[in-house]
Amino acid sequence: MEHFKGSLTHYSMEVVIPALLSRKAVGTLRLERGSAIRYFFFQEGFLVGEGSNTPSEHLSQMLVDLGILDAPRAALAYEAAELANMPYGAYLVRQQFVEMQRMLEVLEHKAREAFFDCYNWDSGEVEFTLQLPSLVHAVELKLPLTSLHRDAVARKREWKMFRDIFPAMDTTFRVFREHAVGHFSEEESVLMKRSEGGAMLAELLAAGKESRIFVARRLLHLYRRGVLAPQRGREPTMGESLQEAELLEAARNFLEAGKYEHAIAVVEQVLEKGPVPEAHALYREAEVKLTLALCDELFSMDGRLIFEPLPRPIPSSLTADDLYLYSKLRGSTTIRQALRTAAMGEAAAARSVHRLLATGVIRIGPTQGDQEPMRKTDPYGFLPQMEEILAARRRQP
Repeated sequence: MEHFKGSLTHYSMEVVIPALLSRKAVGTLRLERGSAIRYFFFQEGFLVGEGSNTPSEHLSQMLVDLGILDAPRAALAYEAAELANMPYGAYLVRQQFVEMQRMLEVLEHKAREAFFDCYNWDSGEVEFTLQLPSLVHAVELKLPLTSLHRDAVARKREWKMFRDIFPAMDTTFRVFREHAVGHFSEEESVLMKRSEGGAMLAELLAAGKESRIFVARRLLHLYRRGVLAPQRGREPTMGESLQEAELLEAARNFLEAGKYEHAIAVVEQVLEKGPVPEAHALYREAEVKLTLALCDELFSMDGRLIFEPLPRPIPSSLTADDLYLYSKLRGSTTIRQALRTAAMGEAAAARSVHRLLATGVIRIGPTQGDQEPMRKTDPYGFLPQMEEILAARRRQP
């Protein structure tokens, strides 16, 4: 692969990355749009490093946003790493502020989100050079470029569907509290409150601590349940109305047959065209029934999940959302909490759990009643012997 430089208008990521993949290129991909600059470092078909000049994408900020470090400690550690002339992530691991496994998860999440976002850049500059910075002291990544490209294309399609439903960034929303039945995550409650205050779509997307895609998914979830509706909705045309009736009938049939995921998928097609009261009601009913069906299977795993270190490189069968849920599960006290706070929906979360189990990165341990009884001990191993001596003394006359 030779050095090249061009415009993202003609050389988008969907064009550039397959070319780099086919040649297993080694080098640095630099993308610039406005004041934002991102770097991606490739080696033999893997993404091994990433950098950005955007403050919100700095590792210290992400560690604070994810609740791994508080802001004062993150700032002090950054200054100390600069004085020690060490990469920030490597310094945190060396000083045991963050364990290596957790650091890898954060760095990989950071790199994936930056990589995916660049697939939506349709203007700016792109440049590939054959040089790589020294990664000797850095916490090195090893993300398969094939899987990254697959997930990035899927993410781009997801954004297109979102923008088809909400095409204008100045869109404001009506909130229907009567449909806000059941549990909502804290993040969804905040979105409802801000929407009631007249916040525009652009403001809502920028308000979350996590990536914009997670805010977009929560907005879609609230819209599909009929809790949020855009202020300026369009009426369906005659042809669309006929197709809408057929889809709603198919959704009802799936619901009666217990095929709740199919019903949700069909209703989502209707709601892509605009708000439809019956479609919102069917979506709510299907979601509730699907959640109940999943409860027995997933929630029975509470307290029994065993987390294995993620293999390097990451198995290609795992998607970015699977790895996102893996991190959520590790950081949550219960499976219910993880699923409610994960911006993906119960059905998608259940599929992710099954893929994580299939690859062996999480396992189901025995129930509490099946575990061996705890034996008394102390850090030095003296306590069992002392108990034997005391018991022998008690037996003496």
